[in-house]
Amino acid sequence: MQKPRLIYYNDAHHFHGKRIEPPASIHMLQWPVDEVAGTGVDLLVLGLGYGDVYFHNSKVGRVIGQKKEVWENYIDWRIMRMVEEAAKFDTDQVREVTSRGRELGVRVFPSLKVQDGAQPGGDRCGLLKWEQGKEVCLGVEGRNEWAYDFALETVRQNKLALIREILSDYQADGIELDFMFGDAYCKPDETDAASILSEYMSQVRSTAREIGVQQDREIPVMVRVCLEREDNLAMGLDV
Repeated sequence: MQKPRLIYYNDAHHFHGKRIEPPASIHMLQWPVDEVAGTGVDLLVLGLGYGDVYFHNSKVGRVIGQKKEVWENYIDWRIMRMVEEAAKFDTDQVREVTSRGRELGVRVFPSLKVQDGAQPGGDRCGLLKWEQGKEVCLGVEGRNEWAYDFALETVRQNKLALIREILSDYQADGIELDFMFGDAYCKPDETDAASILSEYMSQVRSTAREIGVQQDREIPVMVRVCLEREDNLAMGLDV
């Protein structure tokens, strides 16, 4: 893959979903690409949702609107309505952005937030945590009580299934794994955290390579990590 010269990050909700007044149109679903076309941006990184909740028609993760009947704020309701309106066109945000990107020559990497600390029952809590609770979490006092424990195969495979969905079903140009939404991925007494996460990244790379062979293309994997090596090592990331 040719190295991108200019990367633009759109988190998909503050800069897109929350700004769409219902009903959404195909034109508005494609807007993240249209707004950077002709600017020199050659790689658009698009968030896959917020927390562990997604804005595409995922068969793996919780889609915004699932397990929620009452909306406390208008802007999150807007995102849910965007997803509903897109479904009427048999499409979704990710599908329209990736297809529009191919049309205009802008590569699109959906960005997966690897960690999330939302409590079960919360707006940003994913299905795995909703259903299994503390069994899949770090369980330490403070902000990481409800963060996922990546020492568990169940957690790693759940995230891997989401990556496979995006690369296989949506044929995204690549994938970004964003490690900046958490500062712990294994329990404090887990002495092998770096090896666990390194092996996991190897699985991600193998998955992307496997799908790339099936689709006759190269699929890059990009990660977002801390600037300083010491900060990454503290999280178990041997970068």
